[in-house]
Amino acid sequence: MKRLSILAAAVFLFMSCKKDKTPLAAVASQIDFLVNGNPTGGSYNFFSFSEGKQISVSDSATNKWDFAMRFETMIVNSGVSGPGEAGVQVISTPFDQILEAPESGYKFDTTASKKAVKGTDWYSYNPQTRVFSPIAGRTFVFRTAHGKYAKMEILSALPADDNGNLVVPPTRPTKIKYKIRIAYQWDGSRSLKPLQ
Repeated sequence: MKRLSILAAAVFLFMSCKKDKTPLAAVASQIDFLVNGNPTGGSYNFFSFSEGKQISVSDSATNKWDFAMRFETMIVNSGVSGPGEAGVQVISTPFDQILEAPESGYKFDTTASKKAVKGTDWYSYNPQTRVFSPIAGRTFVFRTAHGKYAKMEILSALPADDNGNLVVPPTRPTKIKYKIRIAYQWDGSRSLKPLQ
């Protein structure tokens, strides 16, 4: 009887451990992200996947952020841009079809002029309307500043004023209003499967 109890406890422990190793679902959410609209100067706006929101510029020298934007320029928190472990790759696969983050191939900012992401990787620009049109089917896959994984789709990038109200020429934008869709994997695995 004692041996049966020990065996039952061992099976329970094994099943519990196995269950704990099952990757969590990566829950997708849409977020508005207002960034500096000056292409050549001023601060970047910093974003954290784990927080699901913008991070204060006062934390720009920490690993509390994963990527940052100014106008259409993106930086990632690693290399010359920050102290984190972040990397990114732009994949020509729709957001919903990416179920696992790649194991390797992540890029980072190697110099101030050589960024991991080039603008032409993800958009076309209309200088008359000042609208950035995301290229369909392009998805950003990140290794975050803490070595976890996330994916992101830029849904729109529109000219706006300081309050986030959209503007049209001849009014010059002071901000770019991004609408992004993200999915962050909390458990550290590369699984980006959606919540069932």
